[in-house]
Amino acid sequence: MFRFRFYYACFLSAFLLGLGVDSPLLAQTAAIPADTIRQSLPQLEQLFLERNFQLLAQRYQIDMADAAITQAGLRPNPNLWFQGNLYNPQTHKVLPFGRPSQADIDAGIYNSGYYAVQLQQVIQLAGKRSKLVALAESNKSLAQLAFRDLMRTLHYQLYSTYANLYYDLQALRVFEDELARQQRLLESYRIALQSGGVAPYEVTRLEVALRDLQANEANYRTQIADEQATLRVLLRQPAQTFILPTELPALQSTAPPLATALDSAQAHRPDIAISQEQINNAQRSLTLEKARRTPDLTTGLLFEKYGNAYVNFLGFQASMDLPVHNRNQGAIRSAETNLKAVTSGLDNQQVVVQSDVLNAYDKLNTYYAQLNERPDGYLDRIRNISIEATKAYNARMIGLLDYLDKIKTYQQAQLNNIDLMNNLFQSQQLVNYVTNTKFF
Repeated sequence: MFRFRFYYACFLSAFLLGLGVDSPLLAQTAAIPADTIRQSLPQLEQLFLERNFQLLAQRYQIDMADAAITQAGLRPNPNLWFQGNLYNPQTHKVLPFGRPSQADIDAGIYNSGYYAVQLQQVIQLAGKRSKLVALAESNKSLAQLAFRDLMRTLHYQLYSTYANLYYDLQALRVFEDELARQQRLLESYRIALQSGGVAPYEVTRLEVALRDLQANEANYRTQIADEQATLRVLLRQPAQTFILPTELPALQSTAPPLATALDSAQAHRPDIAISQEQINNAQRSLTLEKARRTPDLTTGLLFEKYGNAYVNFLGFQASMDLPVHNRNQGAIRSAETNLKAVTSGLDNQQVVVQSDVLNAYDKLNTYYAQLNERPDGYLDRIRNISIEATKAYNARMIGLLDYLDKIKTYQQAQLNNIDLMNNLFQSQQLVNYVTNTKFF
């Protein structure tokens, strides 16, 4: 028995020392597929601008709004009208357009040669065309602002997803390293159990710890799969491609003054500009509906051959609807109501923006405080937990449960540090998002 225990102790010592726990776990990333492309954030951003379907679709909306301005500026087409005799029952001739005989002319009989031509033009009154152009220009401004707002949202989603993927891969590496350690340790204990060198509960305890690690690893793998799916959609990447983030911008330790952020949000947020342009759009729409109370004037010329007071009749025409019943009352009232609604919407949007900025600053300051409260040398001492625990366990100064507890503490400390770095980056990007300004 003494020989076995001595052999077993030497085996475990060699095993544990070979785990390499003194090397930084975050120096490498998790195992990745072969069809992997390494992308920095600037590279990904360039692909995003070139490929994102939603951005391309919104650009088409701007082009469509620009075409609507051209259409609004076009004048109504003139109308050409022609009338002729299809069949003369007196002469039994079809389409009798020939010149009547001199005898018929002398007798005042016109059984052939009749036709009439009319040319009409609608003239828009009350400046309707210019008001239509102004409304179309406002619609284009709304399309441009919607593009900016979509860009802001998708840009934030890209940065947020990229950072989540970056840090989730680091966390996955922690679990992969710990799983490899626990699996090797479990195998050695199973061998020792067959010879009675360890108690059965120790093997069971290691198996439970292993299952817990596997569950955590699976959770991170599903998160990474979701993040890959999001990036594939944002970038229109092939389904089989695995995007591997390479680095993130350095974290800044201070934030701009809150008053600066609030002013910047009010000045640069496209959703506030959209609310302001919606008021302008509603005012132009109301102006147009009021102009439509004035009917349009239709003018024209009529030439009639052999069918009026004299042989070649040339007449002038003018017509207009009389605004007796329909004076566009309903459309005007609807436009007035819409103007009231969008005006109140601007006040609400300004409150929303202010609340967004304050919320983002509360989160950022929380994580700044958490970072600043860490004592000097904290990360080095985290790594020393696993080193010292392994040495103590090798020397039989601590038991298995105490050893696993210390390793779990080490693991949790690493994950907490990863989460803190991710939360800091995410909160800084949130400040950029809610202000639409690149402070970080």
